[in-house]
Amino acid sequence: MRLHTRLAALHDRRPPPPEPTGARLVRRAGRQAGLNSMRDGDSSFDALVIGAGPAGVSAALRLQQLGYRVLLVERSAVWPRVQVGEALTPGVRNIIELLDANDALAAVPHVAHAASRVLWRSRTPDLLQQAGSAIVDRGRFDAALLALARRRGVELEQPARLLQLAGAAGDWRVSLLCDEARCRQVRTRYILDASGRGALPRIDCAPRLAAIWGEVDLSALAELEGGTQVEALEHGWLWAGCLPGQRYRLMLVCDPQSSRQATPGGPETRLRAACAASRLLRAAAGLPLLGAVQMCSATPYLALDSWQDGRLKLGDAAFALDPVSSSGVEKAMRFSLQAAVALHTVLGDEHPGSHALARRFFEGRLVEACARHAHWTAAYYGQAWCADQPFWQERTRHEAIGDSAGRPELLTSLSAERARLAGYQPPELKPLAALNPALPLRLHGGAAIVELPCVVDDRVCLQQALDHPHLERPLAFLENEALFPHLARLAQPLRLPQLLQMLSACMPEHKAYRIVGWLWQRGLLESVG
Repeated sequence: MRLHTRLAALHDRRPPPPEPTGARLVRRAGRQAGLNSMRDGDSSFDALVIGAGPAGVSAALRLQQLGYRVLLVERSAVWPRVQVGEALTPGVRNIIELLDANDALAAVPHVAHAASRVLWRSRTPDLLQQAGSAIVDRGRFDAALLALARRRGVELEQPARLLQLAGAAGDWRVSLLCDEARCRQVRTRYILDASGRGALPRIDCAPRLAAIWGEVDLSALAELEGGTQVEALEHGWLWAGCLPGQRYRLMLVCDPQSSRQATPGGPETRLRAACAASRLLRAAAGLPLLGAVQMCSATPYLALDSWQDGRLKLGDAAFALDPVSSSGVEKAMRFSLQAAVALHTVLGDEHPGSHALARRFFEGRLVEACARHAHWTAAYYGQAWCADQPFWQERTRHEAIGDSAGRPELLTSLSAERARLAGYQPPELKPLAALNPALPLRLHGGAAIVELPCVVDDRVCLQQALDHPHLERPLAFLENEALFPHLARLAQPLRLPQLLQMLSACMPEHKAYRIVGWLWQRGLLESVG
């Protein structure tokens, strides 16, 4: 299955085709000419982004590409910052492609992931290939993205923080304290908060988690050959991997309360005890550490107020995922691109219907990201060799909880999405040879036509989509082609030559054949007679 071209960087790992520079400049100039009338010199902006991590800078870069004037505000004076979360999964590639950031990031130090030793399903480690992923120097990665944004014309205030906020959506008046000495007054149409964790109110998508980590000299663990190690323990799990600069990170992910009860003492004591109890990292238990052991919350959650009138949350301010997938950076950057499209839809069309549609798209993608990751995580935790232990049992069976009194529909949507994923079973594919061309075809009786917010030409629009128990999610595009209104004719039987002729009138013939075959193999089309 292939998605519509405009959805690629928002939904999967395939890079979108590059847009000609001239076309991009013409489009940007046209939009810039009609931008907001409230501008006042250099103190008025279309969007103010708080936080210069990957989520904030990705949103700023995308909005700048779409022709908007952006001010980026970063509180920290120390740059680049020391960051945890160095793993970049393969899906980051097409995000970088869309942002046209390949050259800017080429010099960032990184270590390619060749393979990992994983002791999870049994007490014998498996060697897993991880082509396309890498571990980067997060400080240098963040700094390179920020430098690119400044070169592209995104304005930066650093260090700076908000002192006062007045006004409303479309015309916020913001007071900033810059350099701890200078006060600046700016106006902005929208505010995007990518300032990091601390979201309240929120839904917890799993029981509490904490990450404890420290670093050792890689040369002291020559037997590991710099490879990534992942190991399930009775009270948590360990991750270890090589960082740029010959550093080797050791990380324990655990329940903070039960970990303290099982191993009294501080974070370093617990990290060393976990290494000593492991099979893969026992040799690291007594090594000298390069600096102090650090600890932070790693509980997955969804912020209930991620969409407010005139204000959006991005990255860790909006949601956090269980670190077991190592995909947090990718998901944060991808959601920022989706948020930029939602904002572009609102700013480009002041009709109330556009605002409601953009919000539906934004919150739908937020719920989907959290639900899918929670579903995958619960299944993966259930495969651990020690899955009968309390730490693992709690995370296999957990239901999302939180004070959702203000937004009960988000908790309902999250639960419904998880239930759909839990009940989904991939269909057994029928052989194409069994398709009788003499028999008419129609949509399967279990199929339904629904309306789905989709991205078309960088804006959110309602698109008809096909829904069916054999689909993991409703399907609006296949082979980069819209399925509707064409498939609506299949409510009544249609002979195969007629169907192919109808589809071939608006797409290449080979795509029409592949689409019909794909749908029939999965039982979405049925033969009549």
